[in-house]
Amino acid sequence: MKNIEKLNLKDKKYIIFDLDGTLIDSIGIWNDVDNILIKRYANIDINKSTIQDERDTFLNNNPNGNTYLNYSQYLIERYKIKGISKDELTEERIKIFREASLEISFKPDVANLIKRLKELGFILILATMSGTSQIQQYSSLNTNMIKEMNLLEEFNLIITKDDVINKKPHPEIYFKAMEHYNAKPHECLIFEDSYTGVISAKNANIDVINIYDKYADIDRNLIDELTTYKINSYKEFIEYINNLYNNKSKTLKI
Repeated sequence: MKNIEKLNLKDKKYIIFDLDGTLIDSIGIWNDVDNILIKRYANIDINKSTIQDERDTFLNNNPNGNTYLNYSQYLIERYKIKGISKDELTEERIKIFREASLEISFKPDVANLIKRLKELGFILILATMSGTSQIQQYSSLNTNMIKEMNLLEEFNLIITKDDVINKKPHPEIYFKAMEHYNAKPHECLIFEDSYTGVISAKNANIDVINIYDKYADIDRNLIDELTTYKINSYKEFIEYINNLYNNKSKTLKI
């Protein structure tokens, strides 16, 4: 792993962002949702960190197919849930998440960073395993996010799980982004929060910056071994940009 000061941003043209855990604080919401479901249908109160560990392990080992349905079936089998099908459980799980997701916010300084990168002429791409309908909800109903920026308006290209066959850690979503612009790996830079995301970026042979997210701490050592660069906050990256371009008239306030 290199120090962020070793990155020459001027060599890059395309900046690609993951969404969940990278731009927004959403991972904890899924822990809450699954905790509610397990309590409701299995009458068991499971520690949320355990729920996340089990979910991450399952999804890492089963990245293909309909991950929502597959995970609901896992919950049914893991917690011996009766009286509800995987389709019904999935529908309820998504309903609870969508209601809770109205309270999700961007991580600090995300909107400032996006604005700065656009000013500098970078092509901005969102590459997420969230669905298209979720992006639309964030952009039309989530007032916390809308007041800072609108995802549909700020990104030049948005690719979701609905646009690919293979889920991360397969690099398909990043290959698709490069194909759209006929871009080369060395022209791109990816921001990811998780171990799975970092692997996906590395599999695409693209430099990746790991943005710290507490929900990825279980994989912290593995992430640090694989990521090209790491930052603890977007404020840190904005400071890097201001130092790199060294133009007071264009320096972004933080």
